Amino acid sequence: MRICLVGGGTAAACLVMALARAFGSRDVDLVIVEPSDRLWRGSAYRMDRDEIVVNAPAAMMTLVPDDPGHAQRWLAREDGSGARHSWTQEVFPPRHAYGRYLEESLSQTLDGLTAAGWHVTWLRRRAVSAASDGDKAVVGLDGGGSIRCDHAVLCVGNPSRYDPYELAGHPSYLPSPYPVASALGGVHPAASVAVIGCGLTAVDAVLGLRAQRHQGPITLLSRDGILAAVRRPQQAGQPAVLTPHAVRKRLKNPTPPLRWQEVAAMARKEALLAGATPRQVAAELSLSDWGVGRLRRQLTDREHIQDVDWLQVTTWALITTVHDWWPALTPGDRTEFFRRCHRLWASFTSPMPAATAQTLLELADSGQLHILRGLEDVTPAKQGFVIRAHDRTMEADVVICAATASSAARPAAPAGAQELTDSLIRNGCAQQHPDGGLRVEPESGRLLDQGGRPQQSLHALGYLTSGTHYYISGIPMLVWRSEAIATALASGTPTSAAPASPDLLAS
Repeated sequence: MRICLVGGGTAAACLVMALARAFGSRDVDLVIVEPSDRLWRGSAYRMDRDEIVVNAPAAMMTLVPDDPGHAQRWLAREDGSGARHSWTQEVFPPRHAYGRYLEESLSQTLDGLTAAGWHVTWLRRRAVSAASDGDKAVVGLDGGGSIRCDHAVLCVGNPSRYDPYELAGHPSYLPSPYPVASALGGVHPAASVAVIGCGLTAVDAVLGLRAQRHQGPITLLSRDGILAAVRRPQQAGQPAVLTPHAVRKRLKNPTPPLRWQEVAAMARKEALLAGATPRQVAAELSLSDWGVGRLRRQLTDREHIQDVDWLQVTTWALITTVHDWWPALTPGDRTEFFRRCHRLWASFTSPMPAATAQTLLELADSGQLHILRGLEDVTPAKQGFVIRAHDRTMEADVVICAATASSAARPAAPAGAQELTDSLIRNGCAQQHPDGGLRVEPESGRLLDQGGRPQQSLHALGYLTSGTHYYISGIPMLVWRSEAIATALASGTPTSAAPASPDLLAS
């Protein structure tokens, strides 16, 4: 069987590991189409400062879902550079160290597969088209030529640039803080810096500035001022109400259709069953609790958790069922979710380490770090920028974009893959999803053609499935979806996504 992976970043790395488990020693011709000079790290895990760390425990970052200690054992042995880093529930290694784990794990796996009879080819070319041809796929390459294969899986990565206020080209505007070692190196130590966003990317921007001893004021800007949540200590407890089995059973009876309010009610029942009080649930869901006050409360709350953590259990319940209930929601429900719940979802599912939260709190208490909500506009001025929020106006010397596009503004594909996705839509093999990416069959990741029919030989993984799956962030979800795709390819039939491993997602 010939399988073509379009893209050679982190999503492709997760898929190769899953293919190795699914196919074993079976005869496979694997072609990787990736124009960059390195495989597997993607943009998130390239060389950068040690202060830019992985934000999850080792068991959640393993490439081998039935071996939660795989990543931690590698790091304990050596990170590939001779340095040694700790990785516990409270201490996290640099992202570049995890990047070495990706590279070494894939190198060892591919060496073993080659020895077992696989034929592996890396083409440093760019894919510019794809189409189905009978039961095969054909991937066109820049400069001419094509690859005919049994299956093509599009792992093209995430859009790298988002410019909500059209500031590109301004000499004091940074479209991304990564890699912080070089991107932030030109920021004057005394400059006033405004960071658009309050999630983990914005937090990394603050950490990068702090690492280079920045002295000027730093302001995080967003509409709601909700920071990434503070990661809680690992606790016991498993969902009992909002489970994959319960959601799938509900979906077997499509009348009445599943609504977001019903999912939310199940999540609330889950939280109360796990020990939450109505007041605690209301506090976490309140958008009036924001900024430094919310950060301080969450740091305090994590010190009083005993036995079962209701917030971990409820978040886990939502994560492990989202790929079932999200595709079933009406367009109106999805729009309402994006408007009212998306920021809270991002906060809880992508939390920051407690040590990072403590650093932010210290910067805020010193008067250097500020959080501003109600962001309306950022415009260039004679010197720097003018920023308008609903209750104030401020100026900044430098603006850094650390935000991601809303569903309505998401492109169908990253800029480097736009020609590829345009070809798929033009030839009828795919259709754009209104919430981002391309429409795919939820179970197998197969592209849906213009008539809504799954394409036997064309699949997608990662960002291109964001409209269908909504939540595709991070290693755990990439590993989980890779398992589903690899199983579908190996068996020749679609497969339902199995519930995520507790060790993988609940750690």
